[in-house]
Amino acid sequence: MDDYIAKVVFRYVTLVVVIYGFYVILHGSASPGGGFAGGTILAMGVLIYFLVFGEQWRGKLRESPMDLAVLLLGLGAVVEGIKFLVPQTHGPVGAPGTLFGGGWVSLANFCIGTLVAFSILNIIYLLVEEE
Repeated sequence: MDDYIAKVVFRYVTLVVVIYGFYVILHGSASPGGGFAGGTILAMGVLIYFLVFGEQWRGKLRESPMDLAVLLLGLGAVVEGIKFLVPQTHGPVGAPGTLFGGGWVSLANFCIGTLVAFSILNIIYLLVEEE
């Protein structure tokens, strides 16, 4: 796309969508939403950026979505394991209704959200990959 106005407008739209995706991820323990919903919103925000700013992103990314998805899958598995191994009385639990009021759940939501975002981006990258 070579339209300057569209690029300027979608640069800010993308910023708002990505911030909203992180908002849904981080507030998943205190409100509806969480890892999967926020990760999907985050991936769609990044996809808007890729669609508006052209085909150059393929050369920049190459295999990084897959590498990050595997790394985040391992990190999410470790966090989920720690969440179930640490006794509830000893784990970090915040005040109910606050951003990190869920303790380990907030960290798990963040790991799941970023994993979902990079997995969706990886699937889209593989679907549009040219020969």
